[in-house]
Amino acid sequence: MEAVKYKVLNTSGKEVGSIDLDAEVFGAKIQANVVHETVRWQRSKARSGNHSCLSKGMMKGGNRKPFKQKHTGRARAGSNTSPLWVGGAKAHGPHPHSHEFRLSKRTRRQALASVLSDKVKKNTLVILDDLKLGNGKTKEMVAVLKNLGLSAKKLTVVMPVKDAGVWRGAGNIPNVMTLPVNGVNVYDLLKRTYLVCTKEGVRAIEQRFKGE
Repeated sequence: MEAVKYKVLNTSGKEVGSIDLDAEVFGAKIQANVVHETVRWQRSKARSGNHSCLSKGMMKGGNRKPFKQKHTGRARAGSNTSPLWVGGAKAHGPHPHSHEFRLSKRTRRQALASVLSDKVKKNTLVILDDLKLGNGKTKEMVAVLKNLGLSAKKLTVVMPVKDAGVWRGAGNIPNVMTLPVNGVNVYDLLKRTYLVCTKEGVRAIEQRFKGE
């Protein structure tokens, strides 16, 4: 597949060159059904599954008939822990269990490539030649986003290695999430419109695909 050429900006928002993106990662066919299945898989893994209730066998008492069978004018009852009674047990209620299901690595790779390719197609991928914050101040990161025209936008910043300055500078900005390359995932990319990445970050993402 032919490489995808994409523009590279600096932190002032000016175009300073271009980069050839791996078509397998950033120029793949967009498969919405695969993306949907992967998001379901991610959200299912995140569920704690600790919801619980008392079934009839788990409740104390109820071994004795609450009143005689006939001549009371009331409906027959064999136990005061019946699910029909207020304060009684729960019939067929939930119990702790895992919601996780299996999803192949190939499907997950296709989903991530689909999302990354969609960012390229919609021009919501922003590639920087470098991203360094002198003191790691929030106002420095705010200034960079303003230069890029991304103020008040929902975006994900991906760094090849954890840069303390960028992490600290972006930490207090609403709608901005910072991720290392190995933490890039379908759900977080979909939640935020823009993806900001350095050239080194792009190469690291491509390398991750080759290594998986």
